[in-house]
Amino acid sequence: MRLKNILNISVLSDKVAISSTIDVMFFLLMVSLSTVVLMPVMLSSGHNAAVQDVAAYRLNGQLLQSLLDSRVESFEYIIVPSELSGIVVSPESSMGICQSSEIFAKEHACRTFADLIAEGMLFSLNIEDNGTYYYLHPFSAEYSEATERVLEGYLNRRVGGRYNYRLEANWQPVAGCGTSGQLAVGLIPPARSFRQSVPISVPYSNAVSLADISSPVDDLNFGLAVNSSQKEQDLRLIFEECIYLAASSSSASIVELYYPEESLREVNIGNKYVTVMGDSLIRSPSDEGDIERSIAIDMFSNAVNVTENMCLNSTGNFTILTEDNVTLIGNQLKQEHTNDIYSHLSIEMSDEINNTVQIMMQNNDRTTLLDLRDKQLYSIFMHVKPPAAEVTFVIW
Repeated sequence: MRLKNILNISVLSDKVAISSTIDVMFFLLMVSLSTVVLMPVMLSSGHNAAVQDVAAYRLNGQLLQSLLDSRVESFEYIIVPSELSGIVVSPESSMGICQSSEIFAKEHACRTFADLIAEGMLFSLNIEDNGTYYYLHPFSAEYSEATERVLEGYLNRRVGGRYNYRLEANWQPVAGCGTSGQLAVGLIPPARSFRQSVPISVPYSNAVSLADISSPVDDLNFGLAVNSSQKEQDLRLIFEECIYLAASSSSASIVELYYPEESLREVNIGNKYVTVMGDSLIRSPSDEGDIERSIAIDMFSNAVNVTENMCLNSTGNFTILTEDNVTLIGNQLKQEHTNDIYSHLSIEMSDEINNTVQIMMQNNDRTTLLDLRDKQLYSIFMHVKPPAAEVTFVIW
């Protein structure tokens, strides 16, 4: 009887084992079938995603290049001089006054969006004071808004809702320092997006040249510094003087963009022509003295506000456009920009100049010393040479 029970238990165990083995084999079979069925789908999904990414990246580059090369069909912006009233004239140049609303309008013809963006960098120049940005030119806001509208209209037509986008352009007359121009159209992009950037030149006339900044290290002054009993200190000093001259020349170019001092003097003494901002940008009708003066007063008043925002000493109540006041405000603007640029460059180039001076201290060969001087002078010049504007287009 006991033997029979043992046999029954053994048979039952064998059946359980067989059943478990079959279950395992069936499970493995199902996994294999699932892999065979689903793997192509998974691979196809990953492949499609990669193809879509490549397509989006290529479209990004095509749209950016197309934008920069395309002609601007029509573009107008309006500016309203604060003291303009009761003046009715007919347009006689690229910029005129509309009789019905007494506003200035300018149309671009045969210009590309690259041109528009480049000029936008000049018009949108601003300074920052305690987190608040101030336009340097009195008509910057209107111009920037009009530029962004026409860019947005073009991109909406080209993208057609297939992607979200963001177009940005940034530029600084002196890289990394203070005054800057920006344009932005579209939404803030997420981390995963497709981004391409290209440089474009800006129509900015920079007055800085090597000759302007080299006098402190000419052969005579450099020779005196090299042979001085305080050689290290004097070498540093003459390079610092070069930096200051570079800052001063650069600041004069920046101020001229939004405060054409000579033109404002001409308006004040009765001449009837003023270039509002650069030869390639705005010109007002040449025979409308009242309009000229209204524009000039706006530019002068805005410059007075800029001096206050730049934390200068009190400029007083300069509300009258006189030759003395024009000169005084111009000098203060140049000085403040000079101080900002000089402070930035002194910090930025401190290690480089220290390294150059240390090498000079260990070398007495005249040819080598002059070569080191020339390289350092050229480096200072390149730090105030305006870079290209960077235009970035992002889609996702």
